[in-house]
Amino acid sequence: MRKTILDISDAKEIFDQILHHWKYSNELISPNEVTVRGGYSRKDFLNEAVEFDQLSESVESKVQYRDRASEQLNLYKENMRTTMQRFSFMARGTADNYDLLKSIPALPDARSNEEKFMAPAERIAVVWGQLNLESPIVLSDGTTLEAFVVGIQVLRQAFRTRNRAFEQERFARAIRRQKHQELINRAVQYRSTILGVYGEDSDVASKLPYLWAKQDRKRKLKVVHSATEPSASIISDIQSALVG
Repeated sequence: MRKTILDISDAKEIFDQILHHWKYSNELISPNEVTVRGGYSRKDFLNEAVEFDQLSESVESKVQYRDRASEQLNLYKENMRTTMQRFSFMARGTADNYDLLKSIPALPDARSNEEKFMAPAERIAVVWGQLNLESPIVLSDGTTLEAFVVGIQVLRQAFRTRNRAFEQERFARAIRRQKHQELINRAVQYRSTILGVYGEDSDVASKLPYLWAKQDRKRKLKVVHSATEPSASIISDIQSALVG
């Protein structure tokens, strides 16, 4: 399947092909050079392509950070769930206050979001504290109510860290998507300029890289009017990422 500039995973290679062709076309008219709308030159395209590569590296870094934060959160959730289960067993096996025992909540699903997961944890902390007034409960691994409360705080922080990691990843992707669109616009302008100057059947035009699948090469790409003005959807994505 032919690569397409619309796919971020393919775009870098096609940007490099554009740069290679642009260098070739510049050599044909040296000492002049080919420019597109607004006097935009090959050097400008190169600088933006380098920035695009850097943004892609930033996205990958954010993805790795998000994965680590998610793994850490899942570990804390499993540990908390195990502690909650042990408390439930211990309380039901040793405590005499049946009214309090009936208020012990069911274990949350390990896949639950923060609200659904933390609600039963907070409830167990309350029940544990009330049962301690009658007879202190300490789990077999030495976990006390105080340690459990600290665990709740650590888990909430882990949720915040994971959520922040997702926000940073979304923001990085939105910025890269904006730069991707800007480069697409310039690539389309460059291709159109070469075809307009030399003609579609010329040797120079025949060396132009395709920007999308060959069978769809006559399909028009939607290009924003200014290569420096992001689309409304991209602005919305960035704003959403900032707000979280």
